[in-house]
Amino acid sequence: MGGLFLYNREANTAKSLIFDEVVHQTTSLAKSLPPAIAFEDVVSAYDLIDSLSINPQIKRVSVWKKNLESKFADFEYFTSVHPDDSSEYPSSPPQIGEIWAERILRVTKPILSFDEQVGLISVERSLSDLIQKRTTFIQFVGSSWFIIILIILLVTLWYQNALTRPLKELMTVAEKISTEGTYGHRAKKLSEDEFGKLTTLFNQMMDSLAESNRRLLESKNDMEDRVKERTLDLTIANQRIIAEMNQKEKATSELIQTKDQLNKREKLASVGQVSSNIAHELRNPMAAIRNSVYFLRLKNEDDPKVTHHLEVIDRELSRSDEVIERLLQMTKEESIKIESVDLEELAKEALMYTDTSNSSDFRFRYEPDAFEVKVDRILFRQVLSNLFLNSIQASNGSPGRCPLGVIAQKKGGPSVQIRVWDRGSGITSEHRERIFEPLYSDKMDGVGLGLPLCKDILVRHKGKISLEKTSSEGTVFLIELPN
Repeated sequence: MGGLFLYNREANTAKSLIFDEVVHQTTSLAKSLPPAIAFEDVVSAYDLIDSLSINPQIKRVSVWKKNLESKFADFEYFTSVHPDDSSEYPSSPPQIGEIWAERILRVTKPILSFDEQVGLISVERSLSDLIQKRTTFIQFVGSSWFIIILIILLVTLWYQNALTRPLKELMTVAEKISTEGTYGHRAKKLSEDEFGKLTTLFNQMMDSLAESNRRLLESKNDMEDRVKERTLDLTIANQRIIAEMNQKEKATSELIQTKDQLNKREKLASVGQVSSNIAHELRNPMAAIRNSVYFLRLKNEDDPKVTHHLEVIDRELSRSDEVIERLLQMTKEESIKIESVDLEELAKEALMYTDTSNSSDFRFRYEPDAFEVKVDRILFRQVLSNLFLNSIQASNGSPGRCPLGVIAQKKGGPSVQIRVWDRGSGITSEHRERIFEPLYSDKMDGVGLGLPLCKDILVRHKGKISLEKTSSEGTVFLIELPN
């Protein structure tokens, strides 16, 4: 054990010295090589790294230059020194860092020029000297253990007859008693010394144990009869308690479900009431606007520009009326109209109605290829509009145009994934669990209907929406629809 301790200390010290030496040499060469790489002076670079070949343990020194022209590789082979190995240089550059292998240490450092990486240098050192020390230590330990074991065997044989025979006799009897479970065996008395007295006491103890065992068996049989009676009573009582608990658990579960359904119906009723009020309040001014458009169209038939804008107003009024009608249909739980739509076109259309001030930097991406989704065009546009509006509001106060985007993925699975992301201020932790609750909002002027309506629309599409991640750097909502 002392030799192992000393060997470990010496081996750790040697490893530390080798590691420090190789790292120092590699770092020094990395600082000296930038000029040679910059001027592609292979000879100068070779002379610099060849200085390490005086150490017989150095197996290879390789230099890689940063490849500025190839699109497939970051580094290309520049030069190398391998005193004891004529093999070709490796096909790819090693990773930066230190690697301890069984027989070799590899240190790879970046070559920097004005804080810019221009290449790599890799130094490989053999660990044969450490392996030789370990072999010597193992041979020493093996010889030492052989001598110690031989001495122990001789001492054991010498003491066997004098000390171990009585103990062996007691052990044999004890094993028989333990194996057979009876107390009828007795040990032979082989001497009159302390071991002989111990044998006598052992036999007396066996006699006492045999008597005690007989009494215990009698008590055991009587106790088993009592336990059987008591167990039967407890089993019946336990079955009765379990039946009562199951009934109470079932009643509690039904009560919780009923309460949840009542809460949901109450919130949906509130949403329906608000939607009806909004529809009523909007349709009156919309009717007035439509009448005014009709009057202006009669008075300005000869002006094509005015006529065009009147048609735009009339068309958008019709579209708004259609949105209101669909919201009322949603609160009445009527069927939706599924059709194949171009998601990118629908997203840009939703953004046009939401971002009227053109303050967002919108980006759309399909992964891997473009595809159509099957949704209710009006309702799903409303979902995107609500999410875009939340993103724009979360980015207010940020310098420049606020980044906002949609990523649509369809990889052959059972669903389509649509991610709506922004770089806004995020959602605080105390609001994350309740953002989909109707009439709940963390905004001073918020109604708390946007995200709940999104969730309800997607449920009716047999899909779902969730908050995938949020932080101070932005928020991502995940929409999943059937494929």
